[in-house]
Order: sequence, then structure tokens, then C-alpha cells
Amino acid sequence: MKKSTRGGDTESNQRRLDALHVEMACRARPVRVVIKRVYWHQRASHHALRILTFGGQDRYLSHYVTTLGHTIYVPDGWHDWDPAHAWEVLRHELVHVAQFERFGWFGMILLYGLFPLPAGLAYGRARLEWEAYRETLRATAELEGMDAARDPALHAQIVDRFTGPDYGWMWPFPRQVQGWIDEALPGIEAEIAAASATTG
Repeated sequence: MKKSTRGGDTESNQRRLDALHVEMACRARPVRVVIKRVYWHQRASHHALRILTFGGQDRYLSHYVTTLGHTIYVPDGWHDWDPAHAWEVLRHELVHVAQFERFGWFGMILLYGLFPLPAGLAYGRARLEWEAYRETLRATAELEGMDAARDPALHAQIVDRFTGPDYGWMWPFPRQVQGWIDEALPGIEAEIAAASATTG
């Protein structure tokens, strides 16, 4: 049986990913997944981000997933991604879909892009992303176990995302981001245990 690079085997992870795609398509407002390079506004965003981050974010089209409304824009090679990783990423992005439903386009533009600053101290963006990265931790724990969710390498990657050019240096306080992670893990563990007890 072929092993995934993440939890479980490739076949079961592919079934999990396929089931999520079906659930997304069957929603009252379906969520679609498209290749971002096809869309002019995503190509324009790539060039704008490259300029605004002084070249720090130069992989927007090739490596990063972006959600706008009920559309998830995925990078080149998405269909070759490990299905477990793709499932975890979609779990993250569906939080952003829910945020668009909650705040609307105007609210998301204001909170994500401008509040209180577009970079450096972009607290609105940081909190919206933290909500999604908490789901990343939970998805990781569900699929790979709590040890994977506690992995310092994963935490360092999340901290780098918040404090580096990927999101325009949105929050320059690595200890605070690590604190959010540390505070979230016990709750995630309790949620998974409760879900397991219910289904078991």
C-alpha cells in the first residue's frame, strides 16, 4: 500500500480529499477550486505583491493558495500535491470562505487589507489568518496526530508566515504568534477527543 508523506496511506487520503470536494460542491453556495494563473487578476496580484514585498513574495502563482469569496485559487501543480496536504490546505481555505460569508467583500477588504495598516501592523489580517491557521493545526492533528500539530518545525513555519514577506510582514511579534499556537493546542486536543468519543 502506497504511503503518503503525511498521515495514512495515499488511497485513504485521496478519498478524504474527494469527499471534501463533494461537500464543497454540494453547499448552498458551492465552493469551487480553480488554477489561479488562468485569471488575469491573479497574475496582476502576483506582480503587485512581488513589487510591494521587494521580491520577498515571488511565488504567489506557483506555491500559494488564495481564497476570494467562494472561489479557491490554487497554484500550478495543485493536482500533483500530496492529497493529505491538499486536504489540510483546503480546510484552512474554507475558514476564509466562512469569513467572506460572515463579513462580506467590503468587510474582508477592510479587515484583511487595511486594518489598521496594510503591512507591519496588519492586525485584521493577522487575526483572520490566525483563525485559518488554527484550523490548519486542527486538520494536522486529525490527520497526523497531536504530535504533528505540536511539531516545532510546523510552528516555526506558521510564525515565519506571520512575520515574513508571505503576507506582507503582517504581524512583527513572533512570540505572540507562538503564544497563540500554544494556547490553541489544548483546545484542539479536547475538541478531537470529544469528537472521537461521540463517533466512537
